[in-house]
Amino acid sequence: MAKKKDITLEKAVPAFLEHLKEDGKNERTVAVYGRCLENVVTFFGKDKALGKITPALSGQFFKSDALLKKPNGVVKSEITVKQNKRVYRMMLTWAVEQKHIADIPLPKTELKGDKKKDDTGNGNDDAE
Repeated sequence: MAKKKDITLEKAVPAFLEHLKEDGKNERTVAVYGRCLENVVTFFGKDKALGKITPALSGQFFKSDALLKKPNGVVKSEITVKQNKRVYRMMLTWAVEQKHIADIPLPKTELKGDKKKDDTGNGNDDAE
């Protein structure tokens, strides 16, 4: 039996979206978040275990065409990119809460809400 920490994106993304539905998010919001997370799966691959995603890999994702460009090569708007990053952060926060991973694997520059930047690198994320 696989450990809970071994959850892959293929299983984590639908579980996270289901959590949002159970939490009362409307269908349109869940659908939009699902499309945002398609970029994550495109970059990392569906078989990527959440526990294998490091802050450095997340940093690479934040600089990748998978996040910054549409499939036709056109640059995405800053608003869209920020939304995609926020949804990715929300999923990682959920994964920590579910004990799938121990820490949120984001570069320190991307940890939102860490005004004090404590020594642990863990900031307080206001996930809706």
